[in-house]
Amino acid sequence: MSALCINFVDRRIMNGGIAARVVAARLAGYRRAALGLLVAGGLLLLGSGCVTTSKKRPLPPAIAPPRVVPPSATGGEPVRPVTIPQAPAMPTLPTPAPPAPAAGVPAVGPEMGVTKLTMLVESEPAGATIVVDGRPVGKTPLRLGVPATVLGFFRDYVEIRARFIAENETEVSQTATEEFSPREKVPAVLHFTPAGVRRTVRE
Repeated sequence: MSALCINFVDRRIMNGGIAARVVAARLAGYRRAALGLLVAGGLLLLGSGCVTTSKKRPLPPAIAPPRVVPPSATGGEPVRPVTIPQAPAMPTLPTPAPPAPAAGVPAVGPEMGVTKLTMLVESEPAGATIVVDGRPVGKTPLRLGVPATVLGFFRDYVEIRARFIAENETEVSQTATEEFSPREKVPAVLHFTPAGVRRTVRE
């Protein structure tokens, strides 16, 4: 009975060793097959260009700039400098002078809202000396320009005198005075006589 048990155990051991060798052989075959597949796949990738190797490509050689040879070295004519013609300058147009104002038309002065109106100053007899604010300006008849507003009023207070100088011992020198305020309009004509002054309203 004991001999039979021993034989049975020995056979089991032998069968187990044989099975282990078979399994090991099969695993080794699988490993070789897998390694072969990996190598074949890598070769295919390298052939198709999908895998980039670490080898660096050489850089292209630098292109040297062309060497300029002076004309004397080549025996040619000397190089003459070229001058680029400039565009002609635009002519400067003269600034037209402002037209002179017509008679009775106010001319705009340098100050905002200030114009200059002209009035005719005459006298009877003619030749009276006209004095404006203490300053002689001429003899009648004459045209006198005074500062005025755009509405035709005097800009400031103005005093105009006409002096009639005696020509002989029988006559007496006389002076007629007319004063204007900023509330009054500049007249068109101012007529002096030894007896007084007459204004003509501007139309």
